[in-house]
Amino acid sequence: MSHSHLPIRHLVRQLEKSRAERDQRGATAPETKSIPNWVNAFVDELAELFEPFQGVARVGYEACQSDDAWEIAMFLGEKELVGGAADGRMVPVNFRFDIKGISNCFTQVTGVFWNAFPNSHVCFDGAADLSFLTVDGLVNGNAIRLQLHATPPDCVGPAMREHIDGRLELV
Repeated sequence: MSHSHLPIRHLVRQLEKSRAERDQRGATAPETKSIPNWVNAFVDELAELFEPFQGVARVGYEACQSDDAWEIAMFLGEKELVGGAADGRMVPVNFRFDIKGISNCFTQVTGVFWNAFPNSHVCFDGAADLSFLTVDGLVNGNAIRLQLHATPPDCVGPAMREHIDGRLELV
């Protein structure tokens, strides 16, 4: 399987958010922490558990530190079609995920939860993401709250572009 990560777009957004927060607090406030190497290594390990049913895909993620844990959301990025009648159409990637393999990535798993919101008052095209898996656990003594989503957040652009001639372009 071939894939890569989409952290750049998220890091840029995180930098913009950090800059705005710093401006609100004043220049003397402490800097927001960057994502530690062990979190990136954990994400890389989890990315191997995604398997697209067809073709290639790129794993994306968002990570931030809350008061009690590192919160990480992972997903496969969408493909944008370029050229032809479907030009500009965003296509989600069908995949499977090795749920059992998650336990090998954690030092200890403390909880696994399926979150489903079938009675949500939110009606939108991305309704498939009204269901996601959450795994709580420890990685080398650090608390992690992992969310696995079927689709990327609305604010994330395409992970790749597929041209009408079959070429793939990473975004």
